[in-house]
Amino acid sequence: MRKGLKIFLLLLLIAIIAGSIIIPVLIKNSNKIVKQKLESYLGKDFSVKELKLKWNEVEAIDVNYKNPEGQTVFSADSMKMKADLMSILKKEYNVSDLTLVNPYIKLETDEKGNLKLPFHSRKSKEEKNDSPPLLIQKIHIINGSIDYLDEKVDGEPVLTQLRNIELESENLLFPLQDNFSSYHFSAKITGKLNAGVIKSEGNINLKTLDMDSKVSAQNLDITPFKPYYQKKNSVNIKKGNIDIKMDLKINSGNLYSHGNIVLKNLELEKGKGISGFFLSLPADTVISFLKDNKGRISFDFILEGNLSRSEEHTSE
Repeated sequence: MRKGLKIFLLLLLIAIIAGSIIIPVLIKNSNKIVKQKLESYLGKDFSVKELKLKWNEVEAIDVNYKNPEGQTVFSADSMKMKADLMSILKKEYNVSDLTLVNPYIKLETDEKGNLKLPFHSRKSKEEKNDSPPLLIQKIHIINGSIDYLDEKVDGEPVLTQLRNIELESENLLFPLQDNFSSYHFSAKITGKLNAGVIKSEGNINLKTLDMDSKVSAQNLDITPFKPYYQKKNSVNIKKGNIDIKMDLKINSGNLYSHGNIVLKNLELEKGKGISGFFLSLPADTVISFLKDNKGRISFDFILEGNLSRSEEHTSE
């Protein structure tokens, strides 16, 4: 009996020693295998400097993806994924936590308003994918950045830069499914004179774009967005900031939003014979009003319409 116990303990010790030697070797080699698979799938424009694997965690270091023109459209200092081990037993693909540190993405719309997809998969179109969707239970974005170039506007394209993005979201499914995900978002929007802050929280369906959210913006510089609001018969706005608080709901493409807007630090073009309109009012009337109200205009609004038909109705 004692002899059998000694043999069992000896075999157990050998297995532990062998495991401590073999498993790190497997993990080291699996880094190369996973990296090669990723690069094979996404193509030569995708690169990862290093992959770190732990028991239930994968971390990609210095991730970079370039478009066919050689421009970097996505990068991240770190992408860390933690697997939901219980989901593996159920033959499901669940990530309990995804964290991106210092990610950057470049988005563009063409002259027709169509989004240019930044990623181009090399996966065959004929290949069928019967695997279950990937569920990301929690996602964290730390100090993210977005450059959004809109070529649909008249004149020069408008570049909007979001910096210091902080995002927390739950229950994201890929490919996109008809489900709602909760989120908390904040970022800085750069301007010519100052950077403003935008915050939002609520629930969004990324497939249908239905949402029920609260949005606020503070001290946004409005001058970079002139192509969106300044028409031929509008007075030129030299400087100004905007604060916004609103509730935003979209249901089956129907938009309904209500809130408050404060325009402040406004400076309109002045001079003899000035003409044009601002907020449907003669420019000279608005300038006189601003002098009496310390450069501020505040009003409530209701915005509603159907997004697919590009119909909007605004009430002040």
